[in-house]
Amino acid sequence: MQSDRDAIPHYLVLRAGCAPYVLNANRHVLRREASLLLRAFARTRGTPTSIADDAWNDFSGLESVSIVERMDMRAYALVQGIESEHQLRLLSAL
Repeated sequence: MQSDRDAIPHYLVLRAGCAPYVLNANRHVLRREASLLLRAFARTRGTPTSIADDAWNDFSGLESVSIVERMDMRAYALVQGIESEHQLRLLSAL
């Protein structure tokens, strides 16, 4: 399933006035929409995270997110690294 790993949502980024971003592990945009189920999963099971660090520079630059805006954006890490293949497939279906 290695080739499918790039398609697994790892982050959900919420930006005021824009559709949410669903990103893979490399912080590349998978899609610019999120189902209600994925949003609910992020709020209840995801880990709130900041996009203000250097790891997010490429994403922020490509999406023209200002430094100030980065400080206020909400983001959730959806994958903790302990999920089974089955759980990852379920997450991909959300």
